[in-house]
Amino acid sequence: MTDEPTDRPATGEPSRRTFLKSGALATGALAVGTGAIVSGQSGDDGSDGDDGSDGDDGAQEMSDGFASVQFANQASDGTSVTVDQATLSGPGYVAFHDVTLFEGQVTESVVGVSERLDAGVHYGVDTELFDVPGADYETERLEGTGALVAMPHRETGDDDTYDFVDSAGEEDGPFVEADLPVVDLAFVVADEEGAATETPDGTPTGTPDGAATETPEQSLSDTPTATETATPDGTPTETADDEEPEPFATVDFENQAVTDDAVTVGEALLSEGGFVALHDARLLAGDALASVVGVSEYLDPGRHRAVEVAVDDPAGLTEVTFPPAPVKPLIPMPHLDTDDDGSYDFVSSEGEDDGPYTAEGQAVVDLGFVTTEAEGTDTGTGTPEGTDTGTATGTATGTETATETGTETATDAPTGTETPTDAS
Repeated sequence: MTDEPTDRPATGEPSRRTFLKSGALATGALAVGTGAIVSGQSGDDGSDGDDGSDGDDGAQEMSDGFASVQFANQASDGTSVTVDQATLSGPGYVAFHDVTLFEGQVTESVVGVSERLDAGVHYGVDTELFDVPGADYETERLEGTGALVAMPHRETGDDDTYDFVDSAGEEDGPFVEADLPVVDLAFVVADEEGAATETPDGTPTGTPDGAATETPEQSLSDTPTATETATPDGTPTETADDEEPEPFATVDFENQAVTDDAVTVGEALLSEGGFVALHDARLLAGDALASVVGVSEYLDPGRHRAVEVAVDDPAGLTEVTFPPAPVKPLIPMPHLDTDDDGSYDFVSSEGEDDGPYTAEGQAVVDLGFVTTEAEGTDTGTGTPEGTDTGTATGTATGTETATETGTETATDAPTGTETPTDAS
């Protein structure tokens, strides 16, 4: 894909009701599609930004509520997905949106929603797809490989039913942080009937209209595949054959304002060391190289907290329809240092060196919304009129607020220093 101007939305015309078949960061080219899965909307509580709402109308009143969600790359039978962990301060749900969320299709991008969850910490939440109240689907399963956005929603109607889609966003809006929906991003690889075709270096990948898209210049064939095998203490698990474990990484990034032309990655764990690169929305249109808008310094193997990453040109980050400017999505991605030179060479080598850590053959990623205006994140995100979003208070500071025996959560506030530990 050619490099688009940064002032042009990265997402193109939506191919609705179809889960785009794109071998995203598999053994071949990186191509994350913009196709919609169905006529739901992506799990945020927002509108297309042209509903006439201004900043004051779009920003919801503050209320006591917070949430976090961890959604990792995974294989799927095409009809369900699993959330690793969801923490809710009150009853609610985890909704799943396809990437048409960023095109302003806030309710139509919802392709799945969990059962009602009580307040607390939940692990391994299985969710059936294409069975959302009020949504009308023309497909029954995912096909190929694509990105989904997990978004916790509140139960505002006390009826134990997810009414966000059926009410056109009036009820059961998302939990928010920094006045923006809490989200996580992962790649889902459908198997069996919806199997994603592995794309060796330069092999065309299928698109919904059958067109072949070759991207050999972004080949990541030398990138080792890996699974996220981090245990609660950050140590790697061994394979069944006691082989050397594959490299693994995790990354946690929260909604925030760009401050002094930089953002802060809350936590990054890199088993082999490397970097955390920042991608803008062009990644979701398949442009792995041009979408890199910043990269951290070299990080030693281990866990790092409060990693500051400079953004090359905050004003030039690619805009999307949702959220409307000045809010823009950023996607942090841990990368290996494959040539051991302490320098991030992924872009300069056209993807040959320093490829990303992967899980299920896809890049390990997170998602957060940032505002590029100095006045902060009270931006008015074009939320559908009347939507009750429930804004995070001081208890939601970008860290995990609930703990449970056997799990590791971030402590109250970042220390401001990078403290690698638990080297693999």
